[in-house]
This record gives sequence, structure tokens and C-alpha cells, in this order.
Amino acid sequence: MDIKHVKTFCAVVKHGGFSKAAEALSYAQSTVTMHIQFLEQDLSLRLFDRLGKKTILTEPGERFHQYAIELLAIYEKAKEISREKHEVTGSLSITANESVAVYLLPGILKKFREQYPKVNITIEASSGVNELQRLREGETDIVFRIGEQLEYDEMVTILLRQEEFGWILPEGHADQSYYQLLQQYPFIYTEPECSYRKLVHRVLMQNGAAPERTLESSSIEVIKQSVMAQLGIAILPHMVVKEAEAKGQLIYREIQMPTKIYSQAYYHGSRWQSPVQSAFVDVLRREFAVPVREV
Repeated sequence: MDIKHVKTFCAVVKHGGFSKAAEALSYAQSTVTMHIQFLEQDLSLRLFDRLGKKTILTEPGERFHQYAIELLAIYEKAKEISREKHEVTGSLSITANESVAVYLLPGILKKFREQYPKVNITIEASSGVNELQRLREGETDIVFRIGEQLEYDEMVTILLRQEEFGWILPEGHADQSYYQLLQQYPFIYTEPECSYRKLVHRVLMQNGAAPERTLESSSIEVIKQSVMAQLGIAILPHMVVKEAEAKGQLIYREIQMPTKIYSQAYYHGSRWQSPVQSAFVDVLRREFAVPVREV
């Protein structure tokens, strides 16, 4: 089995057809067709059904796709093994939501780079959409997010720390109640896909503080700056506003959330780990983790 044929197969699945896969891989469409034919011959399986212009995975094709993802992940990671016996080199792909990426991840990466300076790191900001699916499909190595401690099939969870949440209010409004403030200002929500938006909404409902006027932003930094500009009020993690609070640019009032919320890291528990990923996980566990719950 040729690894190029496996790559082509995964590209056809990802892009939904032979022509789009050929474009993504810079191949002629005939090359893609040939690769799939060779792969089907090797496996003695029919991987796709061609229904007009549509290309649909067969049932054996769907099963093989999971193995193909594993094969490519192992192949890519195996190339990272250093020729120097005791040196860790290679690359690490990280997906993180904005709060973690801006306010927590730099400290983690600083500690990691002190020990492993030759590792190349790629960070992708996440809005919370399909981040765990990308982890399952081998498109990222580690996912960071903020939320409840939840169980996910095949994933290992590392709890980094419990996060405090609070009302974020414009400077000069320390003596006003939430009800008064919600009559003066819109409430600024994070985007619907945010991992803790539902919890924030639950807090509002439990306190009888349903906002009549709302704003919404996908950026935590935009929300913070909007509160500082007296455009609205919000509920955010304390780490996001700690510096601005210390400078007197806004007001933070801690609240009790309905459940504990953590900054967390996830990685695939049943997939082979490269030396780079293993080293990173070791640093997380040793330097940052609270008691871990594996799922």
C-alpha cells in the first residue's frame, strides 16, 4: 500500500470528490482516479460509489477512512523522530480558543520552549466549532478550551486550572445593580459556539436578569474593549480582564457559576503520540495540571 494513495483517498473524502481533491493536491484528476483504483486493488474493496457527479463512501470505505487517518498520522509523526538520540525535534499543532490562546497558552509554551527549543509550533485560534472533530481526524495534536469537565470518546482530558467568572462592568458603575445596568446597557454575549456561553445564559436566567438588549461578538478582546468603552456589560473569565481591572479600566464582580469551569487540554488517547506530543503532554501534566480525569 502506497502512502500517497492513502493521502489521495483522505483528500477525496475531505473535499467531497475527485476533482476537488485533484485541485487540492495539485494532481490531474486522472492521477487521483488511478490512486484510488490502485488502493481499491490493494485492499480488494470498493471504497467509493459514483452517483452522477456525487462521490459517496461505501460502508467499507467509511471503515477504512478511520484507519487511513491513523496511517497518515503515524506516517507524519514518524518523520519527526530526531536522528540525535536524546533530542526532541519536530512540529506540534495546537488549537485553542481565544481566552486560552491569549492569556494562558503563552506561559505554557514558554515553559515548554525552555526545555524543547527546536520544536516548531503552530497555533490556530478556534471559535469552538469542530475542534474535537479536527482532533479525531488528526488535523491537530492538542486542543485547549474553557468549559465544564465533560467526557469525550477516545479523548484524554488534562485539567489545567479552575477558572473564575464574573460580571464585567464599565468603570464608574460599581454601586449599581445588575438590573439597573441591564436597563442602561446591552448584555454582550460570546458567540453561540463558545464553550461557556450556555452557562453564562443560565446564570442570567437563574438571577432573573434576562437582558432585553444584546450584542454578540466572536472575540473576547472585542467584548472587553466594548465594556471599557461603555457599550455594554458582560460575563467573562477573570483571567481575560485581570490586567484591565488592576488599571481601573473596568470593574470585575465575581459570580458563582452553576458548575465548575476549567481551562482544559485534550488529546487523542488511542492514537500514537510523537516524541514532541509526548513531551508537551508531560510538561502540561508536570507544570500545570490539576488532578486529571481520563475519558
